[in-house]
Amino acid sequence: MQSRGSLTDVVNGFGGDAVAEIRKREFDAITPEQLLEGIRADFEERQYLWSGDIDTELYSEACRFTDPTISFQGLSKFESNMRNLKPIVDALVPEEQRRCVLRDIQLEESGEVVAKWSMIGSVSLPWSPRINVGGKTRYTPGEDGRIKSYFEQWDIPASEALGQLLRPTKSDEVEHWPGQFLGAAPPQPKRVARTPVSAVLLPGFGNDAIDYAEPLGQDSAVGLQACLLRRGVQASVVPVKRSDWLKVFAGLLLDADSRAGNGTAQTAYGWYLDLAKAEVEETVRSGGKPVVLVGHSAGGWLARALLQREGKDWALNHVQGLVSLGTPHRPPPKGKMDMTFGCLRNLNKAHPGAYFSDHLFYVSVAGDAVTGQKLEGNIPIVELIQSPSPESTAWNSYVALGGLGNATGDGLVPVDWAHLQGAEQLTLKGCLHSINVAGTTRPTNRSYLCEHFVDAWVEKVLESIREETPEAAVR
Repeated sequence: MQSRGSLTDVVNGFGGDAVAEIRKREFDAITPEQLLEGIRADFEERQYLWSGDIDTELYSEACRFTDPTISFQGLSKFESNMRNLKPIVDALVPEEQRRCVLRDIQLEESGEVVAKWSMIGSVSLPWSPRINVGGKTRYTPGEDGRIKSYFEQWDIPASEALGQLLRPTKSDEVEHWPGQFLGAAPPQPKRVARTPVSAVLLPGFGNDAIDYAEPLGQDSAVGLQACLLRRGVQASVVPVKRSDWLKVFAGLLLDADSRAGNGTAQTAYGWYLDLAKAEVEETVRSGGKPVVLVGHSAGGWLARALLQREGKDWALNHVQGLVSLGTPHRPPPKGKMDMTFGCLRNLNKAHPGAYFSDHLFYVSVAGDAVTGQKLEGNIPIVELIQSPSPESTAWNSYVALGGLGNATGDGLVPVDWAHLQGAEQLTLKGCLHSINVAGTTRPTNRSYLCEHFVDAWVEKVLESIREETPEAAVR
């Protein structure tokens, strides 16, 4: 019933058992439908896994209660156990810090009811442990329809479940929506696609495909893929591994033009463009319609480089539009080191701005969250790796990209640099660059890739997607 184990025996040793009384029954028998709805109410209304508050009308006096830590017989015994435990549970896990979530409930042909659930709570102890146990309970009725056997199983071993009480909660964990840590579902999207939309996510420099599915080891529900799926956008990710980015340096070092600052995307990033092309073509083949390219950070200008390399016919047959999230679309000013070794500058010469805007839509999204601030005496490269503040990291990044450290931007890319000429431009107040706070390994819930901001730019995408027309069908 509750992750209480031998604690029940200890408490009962002090609290004792109540004397059983003859219970007045409202019904002579319980129908299967009454049983199903009564159990549902125990979960959803009474939150009984935490409160112990069950509808006793549903249970036989001789019901056997079994979970991974204890087994006993008798409804009165259950009530006695709950009375003894309730003050302790309420003190350690107050109502506002706990939740019981009914995942699924089924009435089987045998008359048994099977419920799948999660029990989530934040414990009021100095190290702030969090309980998160999922499980399944089978309720077997007797001849009068009342439950004669309550059999509860957990998805993890009992020792692991109880061990959660000893595990401190990471201080840098963040909720992506109110009540997430207590099992609350994500909020309803502001807008959902009328018909499914296919998209391909192009990772930013240094990112791994996993960053868009389970960012920094967080639950997959907070990843960009899940955020988009809730809005009717089925997104795959170009299968980039973090180690793949070493190929960029090899390509640059081995190419004389790149070393001279006159590189091309094909030379240093050809491997990336090949992966992206394959992912796009497979998605179009399986989905039967062009995709939306969603490029995060460098993935935005690399998406443009893919369109340049493959040409207009390929673009029109495979792509509906391009969305860039925090992408530096402009090369640095003269005199500043170009981290792309000329690749971005040459791309802008060959395919400036929203080059195919007569046929595709373009949306560039910038974040306005951090104003750069110089920290005197620090070595810039050190600040970029491990910074004492987001502002000092922003200063160095803004200087490297745009020449002005006191600009505003998403913490890495200044607003002006993130917008593409000819694209629909959207600036999000308070939006950060990536899954972590720049200059740290702390996760954030305030980036382009998070639930908090996805609605804003997805709405622009859905507005931009054209309806299928005979002309589009023959492209």
